[in-house]
Amino acid sequence: MAKADQSLIIKILRLLLKFGIAAAVLALLFRSDSRKIAESLRDFRYVCLVPAALFYLAHIGVCAWRWRILAQLTGVEMSGGAALSLTMQGYFFSLVIPGGAIGGDVIKMAAVSRRLDNGTRTEGAFSVLMDRIIGMLALFVLALALMFPARRLFCGIRLPDMPEKLTGELIFLLVLLLCVTGLAAGIAVFFHRQLEKIPGMSPLLRFADRHSGGMITRIKAAIDTYGGNWRTLVKLTVLSIFGVHLMTVVPMFFLLAGANCSGGALTVISALTFGNIAGLIPLFPGGIGGRDVTVAALLVSGGLAAGQAEAAQLLYTAIMVVCCLSGGLFFIFDPGHKLPPAGGGK
Repeated sequence: MAKADQSLIIKILRLLLKFGIAAAVLALLFRSDSRKIAESLRDFRYVCLVPAALFYLAHIGVCAWRWRILAQLTGVEMSGGAALSLTMQGYFFSLVIPGGAIGGDVIKMAAVSRRLDNGTRTEGAFSVLMDRIIGMLALFVLALALMFPARRLFCGIRLPDMPEKLTGELIFLLVLLLCVTGLAAGIAVFFHRQLEKIPGMSPLLRFADRHSGGMITRIKAAIDTYGGNWRTLVKLTVLSIFGVHLMTVVPMFFLLAGANCSGGALTVISALTFGNIAGLIPLFPGGIGGRDVTVAALLVSGGLAAGQAEAAQLLYTAIMVVCCLSGGLFFIFDPGHKLPPAGGGK
């Protein structure tokens, strides 16, 4: 068997394993409340799925617009339609290939690079990475703002064979450490010149630059370009907090209303925000499983009925899967015209 065939089989097996893990997590999570979930789904007002899906799609539109602005900062011009198409394709591949969100970004980088001339492909690909960085910074800023107001939610989480208070404090500290570390890592990208002063770092980067056709130099130039537009980056980060991360919370309010269940704004916002952080774990396809466990646990900890909260989360995941799979249509029907070269639109 050829190595390429073996590699493909391994990737498929990894993907199936991830879906198996996600299915097992969901089964374990909802098994104890299966009767209540079934009753909630039976009595659910399914008309609420329409606004929930529309608001979920709205956040994808904001993501596409944000990426388009970031690409333009390095001189890569694209239409709103092209940005939306490639963003939807990224969501699609985040779900169906190994690697989760990172895997989707890799495919998105390859797609935008394929549409550009050779001399501008690095900038186009790096804009995808910068888009991911801005989104992550916004998520961690929002999470840190919620950490202490939502601390009681963590204290209500129970794990087998562990005292309730110790469980809550441990999870709280781990999430706090993750948010601070993620925020610091995202900001550190913009201080690459200071990082180059670390012993051994500069020769390593020069070696990588020589053997990548100057890619490292171009990436550093792109970082400097973004750093020189820090006001725009701050605006896009704030926009992402409200137009992306809080926008993904809105569907849950509609779903809870459809399940005849209501929760406080802080509880629902915190549950979805920390659930989105759990969804970043590459162990789960598209975050399915990790996100569901976290959201359901925090909603129940906040006083919501388990069956109704878990039914709403299952429907939320269903909406997410359908929206992501619809990105496959863009992959099939997008003609893939070349984008103008860097600086071509200026």
